[in-house]
Amino acid sequence: MSVLFYMMGLSGVEANRILIISSVLSSLPDIDLRLELPHRKITHNIFFSVIVSLVAGYLASYLGFSFRVVAFSFLIAFTTHLLCDLLTKMPFRPLYPLIKKPVALRLFRSSSNVVNTFFLILGIIAYYVYITKYGFLI
Repeated sequence: MSVLFYMMGLSGVEANRILIISSVLSSLPDIDLRLELPHRKITHNIFFSVIVSLVAGYLASYLGFSFRVVAFSFLIAFTTHLLCDLLTKMPFRPLYPLIKKPVALRLFRSSSNVVNTFFLILGIIAYYVYITKYGFLI
């Protein structure tokens, strides 16, 4: 991530904010379950994530917050969610409408407590390594 942040010209403070906010927002694509929309249809493609990220960034800048921090937070949250969903058994269309074929690597079920706990611990370790190297700046 730090290489990506460096390429985008983000400071340590901005990068840390993005990491924290995107972690909090990472389940946002599953809002379709709460809204009783078909699961992994509308909210589970990269084009929806780009639109939501740009709108959120614009609204944030209108309210006096950083467009970059908010837009990148939403985009990273959506993208990591979609990448993790690709590993599950349930196919979906992450590049719809360009590519209409559903895809899934079918490695495990998304409801697997073992896998979800593993990814949670992996994320905590990765963030710990990041703040150990770059510091905890908010």
